[in-house]
Amino acid sequence: MSNSLSPQTRAAIMNYDPTQPHALSIFGFCRSLKISRSVFYKIRGRAVHEAAAALHPRSRAPNVPARRFGQVVVNELVKIRKQLKSDGWDYGPRSVYYEAAMDDGFPGGKVPSVATIARLLASVGQVDASPKKRPKSSYIPFVRATVMSLWQLDAFEYRLAGGQVVTVYQLLDDASRYDVGSDAYSRHENSTDAKDVLERAIAACGAPREVLSDNSLAFNQLRAGTIGSVEIFLASKGTMPISGLPGKPTTQGKNERSHQTLIRFLDADRPAT
Repeated sequence: MSNSLSPQTRAAIMNYDPTQPHALSIFGFCRSLKISRSVFYKIRGRAVHEAAAALHPRSRAPNVPARRFGQVVVNELVKIRKQLKSDGWDYGPRSVYYEAAMDDGFPGGKVPSVATIARLLASVGQVDASPKKRPKSSYIPFVRATVMSLWQLDAFEYRLAGGQVVTVYQLLDDASRYDVGSDAYSRHENSTDAKDVLERAIAACGAPREVLSDNSLAFNQLRAGTIGSVEIFLASKGTMPISGLPGKPTTQGKNERSHQTLIRFLDADRPAT
């Protein structure tokens, strides 16, 4: 409220002397001006330290003004985005930020924040609109609090440049989304290759508490009423195999999203083997 007071009202507060004969009490004085006592004492305190400056409200400008980035920075961000896209990597604002942060020659030496990069790219039309995509706020996040609590295992088929179809296995840590083991095999999805992927990852990183997969017989046969080689191996390492609900691929959403990144990279490089 003190910002809306006129200079005349502020002057009256500053000149008020309760010791004068017939002077109103502070309560009565504030009531006559229709102000609160906290505003009264605030103006009086400013008058002691700032003198006549208390006749005017303080500036509302931020102490650290928002930085404005010129066209040179925007052009550099667009260049990084296009390069990431052509190389087959994710090219969203976060990926652009990390790529720019590793560039010692970035214009101005100051990399904009992820939110600012998103705004700058949108201002020049460098965004891929996804109107059908549900807002993130509509999902309940499924994530473990610590690393090595849960790994997610999944696989997909990919056709190489030479025409051969291979099966690519991806193994991710749920909390960090770190790829603990990705490998390709010439055979269709099967328990032997899935177990080999797990063996390599556990040898390199240690055993997690749980491994989540879909209900493919190559990964988890518990829902089918049997115990496969993957479950036996995980049990020997003290790891519990778990599976998502049938027909609910969103449970393995992180792995499905990671498939997109890997497929985009493979499409850009077109490996023959």
